Amino acid sequence: MMTTRLMLVGELGDAVGLATEMVRGSAARIGVETAGPAALEAWAEPGEQPDGDVVVVDLAVNLKDVLARLRGDRRDLQSVPASVSGLVGQNIADVERELILQTLRHCSGNRSAAAVMLGISVRTMRNKLRSFLADGMAVTPSLAGGAVRHEIAAGA
Repeated sequence: MMTTRLMLVGELGDAVGLATEMVRGSAARIGVETAGPAALEAWAEPGEQPDGDVVVVDLAVNLKDVLARLRGDRRDLQSVPASVSGLVGQNIADVERELILQTLRHCSGNRSAAAVMLGISVRTMRNKLRSFLADGMAVTPSLAGGAVRHEIAAGA
């Protein structure tokens, strides 16, 4: 498989969300690090201040597959209804909790990346996790304790 290395610069949620979508279904890893002064200068309009944390996302993708998905050539549309049919009759709170916890494990505890993958805000993610902890559930610890670079597993 031929891969193309890309670097995205942008606000955390937007850049990681785009990178996650681009590598969906592959075994790629996404590197995320805080943007340095040169990247910030190249990214922002003169005099503009970013609304959130600006990061550099480094990823390798199969550009042919990404372009096919962007054009709407999606072969995996059948997998969603098949997956959901196995959930019929289950309590939605239980399904939601398991989806959140598995996504968090997939993202190695990175709450921001997991929230982006799930399409929810980081605040909603924190509130959900807080309620899981209050209910006695084990939650994957955050890796954000001062680390500058995070690796996010992709492909699910």
